[in-house]
Amino acid sequence: MIMETIDRLRVGFDRDISLLTGSMFTRRIVMGFLQVVRAIYFALLGFSPVEIGLLLSVATLISALNNIIFGYLCDRYGRKPFLVLGCILSSVRTGLFAVTTDFWLLAVAQGVGAMGEGVGAGQPVVSGYITDKTDALERPNVYSTMAITNSLATTIGLAFGGLPQYLESTMGYDVVGAHQVLWAVCTVINLVSLVFLFPLKESHKRVVTGEKQEPRKIRNWSTILKFSLVRSTSGFGWSMVNSLMTLYFFYKFDVGSDALGPILAVARFISMFTYLVVPRVVDSLGPINTLVVSRVASSVLTVGFALADWYPLAVVLMVLLRLVVLFSMPIRQTFASGMVDPEETATAIGISNSARMGAQTVAPSLAGYMFEAVSLTLPFYTGALLLALNGVLYWHYFRDRD
Repeated sequence: MIMETIDRLRVGFDRDISLLTGSMFTRRIVMGFLQVVRAIYFALLGFSPVEIGLLLSVATLISALNNIIFGYLCDRYGRKPFLVLGCILSSVRTGLFAVTTDFWLLAVAQGVGAMGEGVGAGQPVVSGYITDKTDALERPNVYSTMAITNSLATTIGLAFGGLPQYLESTMGYDVVGAHQVLWAVCTVINLVSLVFLFPLKESHKRVVTGEKQEPRKIRNWSTILKFSLVRSTSGFGWSMVNSLMTLYFFYKFDVGSDALGPILAVARFISMFTYLVVPRVVDSLGPINTLVVSRVASSVLTVGFALADWYPLAVVLMVLLRLVVLFSMPIRQTFASGMVDPEETATAIGISNSARMGAQTVAPSLAGYMFEAVSLTLPFYTGALLLALNGVLYWHYFRDRD
């Protein structure tokens, strides 16, 4: 049974897809570390919730623009150059984190790093590469397997969340120095991901070699715009819930990354096993019904999390919420990669990702303002409402796709 599952998950993985997975794996370690440490680190530097929200919003704003630009350009000029550029820009972000605590330089770092954050299988350049290299029947296995490897890498990064406190207690670093040493390590890990990309073969058949090409017309605007609207509600809702969640624990329960890192790592690790049942659930309910159920469940769990005043219960609800959200990720990625013609895949995903991230841009700053001026729980109630709306929109626009 185990060997049969492993053989199924390897379907669609040639040499180049395996190299791409290796590059994504190393960069996901850094993203996991950022996820648990970044907001709390900004708080330890003395920034207010509003300032922290602004720093996070800078990243989502630039990333929104980047998804459209990279998505279109990689459809036109090829995938590999933008995969390489993403690794370099991610390295610049953590490199700046390692040498400065100035608010404006950190904002610059956030913006530069966001241009290289496309390391998930649902990002336009990566999705375009996968679409080029696999047929439609292989893609669900590729996305599910990459979801598992990304989860394993993120688990490792999250588990390192307690390292700053360890360096402080055992090696005499102050709070800033401990974090900056680890940002430097993250920079090295980001650069390692380039090793996997150098031998990668270009997948795109429409690479421009200098001759002038006529602009290609997009034929599926209606589908792209509908999907972009759907993704904007999920992006806004999930960002309201997730962007300052570690900061919420820091303020409400006085818990730092040393405690949250292992908890989030366990949640991410468990999610790997949920991906094994994704194909069966989709076969039973259909992709859109599965997405709708997951969004409604996410909304209910978010409300429960906001109401929980007991730390252990809040942790359990947070873990369940993350499992439900992560479970739906490869389903949405597979659906997105097949909703338009293959030559428009990266453009379509770039536009829809930009819509999602454009909505996300507002969320961290708005959540920070709510933390500071209104209530610590209001962002979660707002996010729950938007997640439920996202499920309704999936059903309204795409239920016939089941």
